[in-house]
Amino acid sequence: MNNLPSEKKREIFVRKEATTDDKFGCYPDKRKVEDLIQYGIVDLNKPSGPTSHVVADYVKKILNLDKVGHA
Repeated sequence: MNNLPSEKKREIFVRKEATTDDKFGCYPDKRKVEDLIQYGIVDLNKPSGPTSHVVADYVKKILNLDKVGHA
């Protein structure tokens, strides 16, 4: 019985093993909630009624941030 191409065993190639130094940042899963909010994205489902600009202003005030944008 023939195997499909997607069923082939794949070999993983690693060019170079590397480590990192904590003084250059931290791993994403170890970031504080404050950092995630400060440098991250808040995904929300905007209700009908208020504009995107108004909702961005709500988020800015609620989370006490200097800059907030929407897309």
